[in-house]
Amino acid sequence: MTVIRRPARTVRLDLALLQREVQQLLERLTDVDRSDPASDGEWMPSVDVYESRGKLTIVAEVPGLIADSLRVTFRDRHLVITGERREKRPAGAGASFLCMERPQGRFTRLVALDVPVDVRSAEARLSGGLLTVTVPPLKDRRGRATVIVVQREEQE
Repeated sequence: MTVIRRPARTVRLDLALLQREVQQLLERLTDVDRSDPASDGEWMPSVDVYESRGKLTIVAEVPGLIADSLRVTFRDRHLVITGERREKRPAGAGASFLCMERPQGRFTRLVALDVPVDVRSAEARLSGGLLTVTVPPLKDRRGRATVIVVQREEQE
């Protein structure tokens, strides 16, 4: 029976391994940051994304907003939801807030769409403080074959 002995790990090797693991962690965190870019506004609504009945559905919480204060667009493989919640002043003369926790102002929310979608068939509805956007995916194109001509290299 052969016994295989591994060389003792050195401090230098341990530090190199730790450095590599930290670098990989930072790269993963950077990818997370890119998937949901920072908001251009003061607040950001919560969003759920799911697939149901062959359609991609995006639901954003926008309580207190009306349809005229919302804008939904598609840009660079992202669904972009923008809007504004205007500040409401308390009724009555001399009234002032003691606590104000509901966010006010503009927001922009980008939702990355990793699958190709049919933007022309998208629908958006606002009901009960929820903005629901449904988008059908593009038809499967895998059945089509694209021929790529192979160039022949001349031999000397």
